Amino acid sequence: MKPDASINVIKILKCFCLLVLLHGCSNKDISQESGEEDILISISVLPLTQTIVFSETLQYSAMGTYADKSTKDLTTVVVWSSSNTSVATITDTGRVFALTEGTASIIATLGAVSGSTTLSVLYSEPQPKTHSMIIDHTCTRLNSIPELWIQEAKASLHIAYGHTSHGSQIITGMSGLCSWKGNLYSYNNSGTTGALDLRDEPFSGAYDLGNPTRAAWGDATRTYLNTHPEINVVMWSWCGQVSSATETDILTYLNLMNGLEDEYPNVHFVYMTGHLNGTGLTGNLHIRNEQIRNFCRDNGKVLYDFADIETYDPEGTYYGDKFPSGGCNYDFNNDGLTSQSGDPALPQNGDRNWAIDWQNNHTRGVDWYSCRAEHTQPLNANLKAYATWWLFARLAGWRG
Repeated sequence: MKPDASINVIKILKCFCLLVLLHGCSNKDISQESGEEDILISISVLPLTQTIVFSETLQYSAMGTYADKSTKDLTTVVVWSSSNTSVATITDTGRVFALTEGTASIIATLGAVSGSTTLSVLYSEPQPKTHSMIIDHTCTRLNSIPELWIQEAKASLHIAYGHTSHGSQIITGMSGLCSWKGNLYSYNNSGTTGALDLRDEPFSGAYDLGNPTRAAWGDATRTYLNTHPEINVVMWSWCGQVSSATETDILTYLNLMNGLEDEYPNVHFVYMTGHLNGTGLTGNLHIRNEQIRNFCRDNGKVLYDFADIETYDPEGTYYGDKFPSGGCNYDFNNDGLTSQSGDPALPQNGDRNWAIDWQNNHTRGVDWYSCRAEHTQPLNANLKAYATWWLFARLAGWRG
């Protein structure tokens, strides 16, 4: 063979080997060198088209597909949005809350890439509330509430509670109960660490059922519920406004509550009576409280009877005919006079305080626990805490 011919053969063989080497390089190797594995080309939102009933929730996930055909879970890094927030809202983590009947696109976005799916929300007629739920002095037996239903209440309820000083007796009692009995009765403003989700005074625009007006709390409730669709229990308490209320004033309260129930049929609205004021069974307070009670009984409402709990001691002794006050004072000597002081000091004018008497005859830390309750005695706040957990267990499904 001629020398130059052999040189050409060698060159051909080298080219052939180079082609083989290049062909042996995978597309993945090439794409890695070019950075294509970092190029997001699409986002899939799962589950695909869904239909749920309003008030239900649904967890979505986002799956990204890249140029090299690899996939990655992007649920926690995409920006979630709803095309129709009146129908459904979605959290930063992809959980949707269905609010009303209609259709919305659920969208996941990362940079310039988006993916979406369709969510349909159907209306489901709520079951009629034919039976009222009255929480009163008969619901203060803490040991009768099964632990199962305490836990269920903590798992399923999200509560917003508006109040001022008298209504704080419930919160003070619940805090003291947790300190006394332990974490089974724990609560906080988010429901974290296994606690009950009880949001204390979360509303803006109103303080209680009569402050700053007798109607402001209604708009404050709507504003909060529209931005916190997870809430399924709303409670508001009175301060002293029932004492001076007219029949029309109480009708305003009842109509506002009833209207909110129609607007938010999957939220439990808890009605309340006003605290005692020493005016007895013929006083305006008792008449207006009876107006609230009769409405709740006749219309299948949930009532936390604040005043009734103040009327009985733990043994069931009745003080309602003795001009009792919210501080637990009563007309001991039947002279028609009572001291309305809520201070721990013994009442004047020969009157007595049933809570102080009971506390003095029982062991603190065994039969009752100390707590700083506004306008009343620790025992009264104890009983209200027990009744509140009874209420929550019932709302969670316990038959009581």
